[in-house]
Amino acid sequence: MKRLFLLIIAIISSLTAFCDEARQTRRVVVDQVWNCSYERANEIIDRFVFEMQTDMNHLFTWAFIGTENKGDTKGKDAVSIKYVSNTYDPNTRSGVLVTTIEILGVPWFKNREVGSIYRDSVVNNTRYARLEITYSGSLLQAANGQFHTTPIDKDHTKMHFELNVVLGKFFSAFVTNKTWNEVAAWRIVTMVNNVKEFAETGTVKPKE
Repeated sequence: MKRLFLLIIAIISSLTAFCDEARQTRRVVVDQVWNCSYERANEIIDRFVFEMQTDMNHLFTWAFIGTENKGDTKGKDAVSIKYVSNTYDPNTRSGVLVTTIEILGVPWFKNREVGSIYRDSVVNNTRYARLEITYSGSLLQAANGQFHTTPIDKDHTKMHFELNVVLGKFFSAFVTNKTWNEVAAWRIVTMVNNVKEFAETGTVKPKE
């Protein structure tokens, strides 16, 4: 009986460790100096968030250039998002996107709601813009994206971006660091670089 009790304790401990590992936060952090004014940087960041909350299809004309799915369902496109519809409240700057998540080219999570609310504040000359994201299913536990902008001079702005994602326990067990980097992280970095390019030049050049 004592051995059985110890075995049960060991199994529970292993499962707890597995769940803690599954809850680990996936992060992407980018620090840059943008060659544009503080006002211009914040204007474009606000535009990016607004289009993300209202109609993400607009972002494929600039912010998402170079991140598009190429049909490689076993590689970079192993996980893809199809946008179905959205609603947006300009008074609260909150929105709800309806999406379908495809894994290996097969729809797994149909018509799931992705909610978001956008807030910003200025502290000690740095603007903190934060997009808090919620999800209606078990795929995602929590997520937020942040842009911190600090003026350097009239033509340069320091920008700190970070994305924090906590996947659902079950799904996270199958998303290794390699998968995260190959499927998601590079797209996020490309997106941030595109937002920077647009803020600086007013356009984004096609990517190879």
